[in-house]
Amino acid sequence: MKHLKYIIPVTLVLSAWASAGLTAQPYGDVSDITDLNGVPAEQAEKELGERGYRREFFEGVTSNWWNEETKTCAQITMTGGSVSDVESVPLTTCGR
Repeated sequence: MKHLKYIIPVTLVLSAWASAGLTAQPYGDVSDITDLNGVPAEQAEKELGERGYRREFFEGVTSNWWNEETKTCAQITMTGGSVSDVESVPLTTCGR
């Protein structure tokens, strides 16, 4: 019972935080580049640069792109010569 007085306030704070929409995205928002799925590799790389992304790492079919303005690290997968997947990854993947 002694610990109950601490559990209830913490639960209320967490509930209020979640209901206020303050849940953070873990890695960043890549919704600004998901439209690149299916776009040819060369065109996608140009678009990424124009949208503020800079390539940080490249290996095989995967490259990691960093956007300094949005603090987003995106992993782009290219198969068959075009973008097949765009996902947000941990900032450390882009060396941050």
